[in-house]
Amino acid sequence: MTRSEPSIVPLLRCPDCDLQQTEPRLVSGTAAHCSRCGTALSGERTESLTRALSLTVAAAIAFLVANSYVFMTFEYQGRSESSYILTGILELYRGGFPLLAVLIGVTSVLAPAVYLAGMLYVLVPLELGRRPPLLGPCFRWLRRLRRWAMLEVYLLGVIVAVVKLGQLASVSADIGVYAFAFLVLAWTAANDALDPRIVWAAIEPQRGVGPDAATDARRLLPCGDCAQLCSVPPDAMTGLCCSRCGSALTRRKADSIHRTWALLIAAAILYVPANYYPVLEITILGQSEADTILTGVEELFAAGMWEIGALVFFASITVPLLKLLGLAFLLISVELRSSRGLGRRTSIYRIVEYIGRWSMLDMFMVSILVALVQLGTVATIAPGIGAPCFAAVVVITMFAATSFDPRVIWDRAGENPGARQGVMS
Repeated sequence: MTRSEPSIVPLLRCPDCDLQQTEPRLVSGTAAHCSRCGTALSGERTESLTRALSLTVAAAIAFLVANSYVFMTFEYQGRSESSYILTGILELYRGGFPLLAVLIGVTSVLAPAVYLAGMLYVLVPLELGRRPPLLGPCFRWLRRLRRWAMLEVYLLGVIVAVVKLGQLASVSADIGVYAFAFLVLAWTAANDALDPRIVWAAIEPQRGVGPDAATDARRLLPCGDCAQLCSVPPDAMTGLCCSRCGSALTRRKADSIHRTWALLIAAAILYVPANYYPVLEITILGQSEADTILTGVEELFAAGMWEIGALVFFASITVPLLKLLGLAFLLISVELRSSRGLGRRTSIYRIVEYIGRWSMLDMFMVSILVALVQLGTVATIAPGIGAPCFAAVVVITMFAATSFDPRVIWDRAGENPGARQGVMS
């Protein structure tokens, strides 16, 4: 049977509140949202794959250029130092911060490289009307990897580093910087152009279900990665995998509340040394100065660079604190089984999950400064003990946001006794 036949019911399940809803017919350029929490569930974009593929090819070329050519050059008292993107990673490793070096390497080089290569593996065959092996699992992992590829945040780190060094000496941009700026533009445009729902539909169409399954939500299990709604036997709720992307099918994330609490407490503990200890140690002509995140912001304000100072303050101090407070608020409200502001709390979760990666700005700035300023006894910059603590806060809060299951907000309020029926707005 086809989806147009009346005996097949086109359904979707909201990934954020678990409301089961009938999928409406959409025209090009429109989208459907959950009637309960407002999450985007389905949509139609014309030429999404073609535009995304073109921009991904451009981004891949720019990525190779940005990592092959000199990035920036620092000049001070007749001496100069040129750096590549990889230079900062190597200097962090040599300076005794291997875990921080790995994190910077993964988020600025490895994850973007794998993501671009993987997207080409997915988009090129789909554009040609083909489906190579493991296409679904590949796209599933690329969607998970996307949050760890932080090119946009790295570019902001470059801007902050240039402004900070501009107070000391001359900093000049080379081919690598211009290629990287183009890379970020193409990267952002490609991700904006690509509608993942269209990719999933091209890999395997969203399934309709029979009327019996449509009226019994317990027999339907949505995939947490590709949103495919799978009909399963009531007595077989474990060991099941999505036919489209291969992800394990589960009703809820395992131990979501306990895991999120544990990660949140660990991040809160590390937040104190991350802000107390210096993240940078600057030595110029034998005189050393240690900068914490807050003193670095104060220096930018004192130099009249209010915009950059406000950016660093927001990304490095406000955002981590908002993540900690936001997750704590969500967990406490769930523990109290509160039924107030369910849609608002779901929106808070989406914000917390989105802003987490932007706190890496300060760590990217550290890697750039360490790469540029290595002039021996004349001038050097090294990371401080606060840097790995702060990086740990960023990573742990990102994992905490991922481990939290927003559907428990509605579960604990008694809104999902099984799975409710509804119609999308």
